[in-house]
Formats: sequence, C-alpha cells, structure tokens
Amino acid sequence: MSIKVENLTRVYGTTRAVDGVSMSLSDEVQVLALIGPSGSGKSTLLRLLGGLEVPDKGSVSIDGEAVSKSESELRSYRRKNGFLFQSFNLFPHLTAMENVVLPLTAVHGWTGDEARARALDVIRRFNLEHHSEKKPGQLSGGQQQRIALARAMAHDPKLLLLDEPTSALDPEMKAEVLDLVEELCQAGQRIVLSTHEMGFARQSADYVVFLAEGRAVESGKADQLFENPKTAEVKSFLARVMKW
Repeated sequence: MSIKVENLTRVYGTTRAVDGVSMSLSDEVQVLALIGPSGSGKSTLLRLLGGLEVPDKGSVSIDGEAVSKSESELRSYRRKNGFLFQSFNLFPHLTAMENVVLPLTAVHGWTGDEARARALDVIRRFNLEHHSEKKPGQLSGGQQQRIALARAMAHDPKLLLLDEPTSALDPEMKAEVLDLVEELCQAGQRIVLSTHEMGFARQSADYVVFLAEGRAVESGKADQLFENPKTAEVKSFLARVMKW
C-alpha cells in the first residue's frame, strides 16, 4: 500500500495529539506498525489514516487517492476499510453471529442470507463456530476480540486498521489474537496497527513509525529500525521495552 502523509496535525484543546507528521510509504509495504510510548499519538494517527478523524492541518493519500475531509466521502472511504478497537465495541445485546452479520447488511448492503453465510465462514476461520450464538458477556476477552476481528474482516477490507488489538487481554488471550493477526499478514491482508508488542511489530511489520509527543521521530524498515535505530529516543525506548 502506498501511503503519503504531509504535515498531518490533530489538536485537542491544548494537546497536539499528532504534530506535523509526514511520511511516504511505497507499494511494497503491506504491514505498517505505529510504535511509541503511551500518549505518543499512535491511536490518533491510526484514526486519521482510517478516516475516523479529520485533521486540523495536512493531508493523507492512500494508494494515490486523497482521503477527503468531506463527511459524505469519508463514509464511503470507511466502508472500504476494517477497524478493530482496543475495547472490542461489540453490541452486548447481539450474539457473536449477529455482531458480524449486522454491518454486512446495514452498512454494506448484503442480503441476510449472504451476510449469514459470510459471517459463518469467517467465524469458522477464527475457530469460534461453537460460540456463534453466545452474546459478548458469555465470551472470554480473547474470544470477544476474535469476533471483533471477524467482523472487521468479513467484508474483505481494502485496509485493516488495528488499534492496540491486545491491550485489554491477558498473556494467553494476547497470544491467540497475535497468532490470528500474523495469519492475516501471511495471507496478504494490508494492515496498519498501533501496538505495544515490540516482538510482534519486529516480526510482522514491513515498516515501522516511532511516535513521541505526536511527532514521527524515526521511521524505516522494521529490521533496520529495531536493529540499528538512529535516534536517541528510539534507542532509549527499545532498550527499556525489549530488555525482558
């Protein structure tokens, strides 16, 4: 996927959540990881790339097409993508199956039969067919996140955006979800994710952007950034988070 970001800025009150970020990625990049300390702007940048937020300044282009700031055009752009959030965002009154079916019918215009067949297919792919008629409150955290990921994937998104997909999970559940995301990477799904999982970012991402205080401090191919960081901020961060 080619991504071009120029002077991207998003301000909340006095906080510059994203502060003049610019970057350019070639078509060869399939998986982009956004890393950095908490509060560095990863989630906000992810939402700007996905069209969930509108920048105060600057621009985003994906595959040579500018991401519009018009709400009607943004709705069309969002439909092409899939989103997975930290807090799952499942509808608590619907079953796992219904959570996957609803966006297909209400947002993407599929018929009920088409949507249910596709939902069953992705739920089986994620090894959750025995839980399809359970409501979110009856599922473990890892199962809820896998259902949320199945929902994000069901319409074959052009771009999958994952906002710290393992942040609310215990180590065993975290491993389940990371294994599933790794399978998607291997299958060719184009992904942008924000993550605190440095081992996963190093192994699975093609390209990494390190953010701090809303700024893109350093970026590059994953193996180069992790093995030979150029800035003191990145060296210090990696020394802290990868020593255990």
